[in-house]
Parts: sequence; C-alpha cells; structure tokens
Amino acid sequence: MEIVLASNFDDRLVEETADLPVSTFFGGFPVQLTGGGRPPQILPPVDRERFRAHLEVVHRHSRQFFATLNSNDLGLKEYGSGYIGRLLREVGELVDLGVDGFVVALPALIEAIRTEWPDVPITVSTFARIRTVTQAEYFLKLGARTIILEEANRDFRLIRGLVRLGAEVEILVNQSCLPSCPYRGHHLNTSSLASQPGAPPLSFEYPILECGLEYVRDPAKLISGIFVRPEDLEVFEEVGVHRFKVSGRNRSTEWLVRSARAYAQKTYPGNLVDILSLVQVKGPAAALKRLGEGPHGEEARALARAFAPLSELTIDNQAFPPDFLRHIATVDCEHTTCEVCGYCRGVAQKVLRVGGRPVGEYASPTDLPDAIRVLPQLGAAPK
Repeated sequence: MEIVLASNFDDRLVEETADLPVSTFFGGFPVQLTGGGRPPQILPPVDRERFRAHLEVVHRHSRQFFATLNSNDLGLKEYGSGYIGRLLREVGELVDLGVDGFVVALPALIEAIRTEWPDVPITVSTFARIRTVTQAEYFLKLGARTIILEEANRDFRLIRGLVRLGAEVEILVNQSCLPSCPYRGHHLNTSSLASQPGAPPLSFEYPILECGLEYVRDPAKLISGIFVRPEDLEVFEEVGVHRFKVSGRNRSTEWLVRSARAYAQKTYPGNLVDILSLVQVKGPAAALKRLGEGPHGEEARALARAFAPLSELTIDNQAFPPDFLRHIATVDCEHTTCEVCGYCRGVAQKVLRVGGRPVGEYASPTDLPDAIRVLPQLGAAPK
C-alpha cells in the first residue's frame, strides 16, 4: 500500500506521518501560471523558501513530492505568444526546488513538459475526468504513468481495465462529491481559472453551493457519493490497486494526520465525517453568513438556515454492512439511478444521522430561494 497525501507545507505533517506508508506528498503554490486546481484563498501561503525547505524535509524522510499543475482550463492563454516558454521556465524552477514529479490534467501540458523533461514522472489528475480505458490510453502514450480516479472510483470494470492496460491506478478516497455530479465541470473550471495570475477575486466557488444544496434536499445522497471507507481498501487491492490519495491541502496538520492514519490502518471506528472532505456541507456556511449582510441578505440567510441542520451530521462507520463496497462493485451505477437501485439509501438509514436523529426523520426544507441570486456576490473576496 502507498498513501499519497496532500501537503499543507507544514513540516510537522511529514514528521508525524513518518511511520505510515506515505510514498508521496503533493501540493503547489496558491497562484501559478497554469493554476493548480484549488482557489488560492483556501490554501496556505507559501513562498519559494518555504517550498524548498518543505521538500528538503520530505526527501529527508525518503518521500517524494509532486507539484500540482492540474488545471483543466488555461483561459485560452496557452495560445498567446511566449506562454509555453513561460510554462517551461516555471516547470524548471519547480524541478530546481526539488519537485520529483507533476500532477497534470491537460495533454498539452504533458506534451510541453516532455519536451524538456522526458523522464519526469507524470500523474494524470482527477481534473482530467478519466472515465474510460481508451481515454486513459491516450494519456499513457503521451508519457503519463499514473491515473487518478475520483468520480469513477467505484467503477470496477474501469479499474480492472486500467490495471490490464498497465496503468498505475491511484484512488482518491476521502472526497464527498455527489455521484455523477452535474456541477463538477463548472467547479473544476472555476478552481482552475481562480488559481492563475490576474484572476478576479473569488470568495467562494458557486458550484460547491449547488452541490451542497443537493445534500440539503436529500442527505442520504452522501452515502451514494464517491468516498471510500478505510475498511474497503482491500476491495481495490484485490484488483491490483495499491495507491490511495488522501486530499485536503487546505486542512490542518492534525486533520491530515488523522485521515492518513485511518486509511493506512484500514479502519476508522468513529464518525466518518472526521476524515472526509465534506466541503459541500461545511464550506457554504461561512460564505452564506457573510452574504447575509449583503444586497441579497434575505436569500442568503434562508439558504444558511437550510444548511444549519447538516452542521450536526454524523456517519457511523461501524454501522456499514461489511460488504458495502463489494455490493456496489456488482452494480452498474453508471447505467442506472440511485432511485432504482436503492442500496445506498438503505444503508443511509442505518449509518447517517442529522442532528442526532436518523436521516429518515429529516425533513427537507421547502421553498428554498434560488441560489443563483447570490452568485454575483461570491465574486468578491472577503475583507
């Protein structure tokens, strides 16, 4: 087993996970030419000196560090004169700082990197949204080595196909996104563009609010989402996957250590919420509180009240059926609906509580205001 762990650039994170099978850390500057997959306002500030010093600690513990150049949208800047030259200089600076490899989503960036560094390891980001073996094959032929799956991390037909293809498969385990999320494309583009130089200020990503409202309307959808329990890693290992990614570049060291330890030990006896991202539930609260004082304060306050019950969300990890993921592996989730299947909804009744009460007793809010009315206010960075 290998754990690939998000870095918040705290050296203590490396030291406190030294006894775990962490092979690789990943991260990047909050703002960079290509962007880096997360809006800068949620990431810890890091300058070149801190970056270099952190990588020295990583290497001292015999770990690798991969830099995130994983935007899926360059805002058409790639067509500008001199862009590729500036990109290669930035990549060269990262190599000089000690970076061991790169996480990339766009084939054009892989091609560019390969012109100067033909042997540097490249991992295909979740932002590439790999959903078929054929799609992955193009990336491998370009020189990528590893494919990260997020949205399709419960698609075992795909996973087995990738392993047969010869790809090193990496599974992102602790995200809490909706199954087949319709807001995903907008979210990735927003994050990609927000982390590039000269981007307009952004206080919160609107697609996360949309996603969170789906859980407000129906919290049981959480269980049919894309998270992986620590206890279920063996299902992946049985089909040839041994590399697991724990995300959370914006999280505290204590949170990252707890999550990494849970997955390394393949067990977590407590509330699964403790180790999952749940940004769709937690993120909107602060943003809506701030917006409650603005021009559309009434709508924002109503949305905030709708999110409030989910602040007391618990997922009893010990109450899951022991064959939870094995059952899902036999279901063709890509070609049916959760309503037709009903398996995850049944599990939700056993494991999920809102405000201390079973999810079956949760009353979905009625007459929610249209969230689109608060969108313009999310473009202003908080003071």
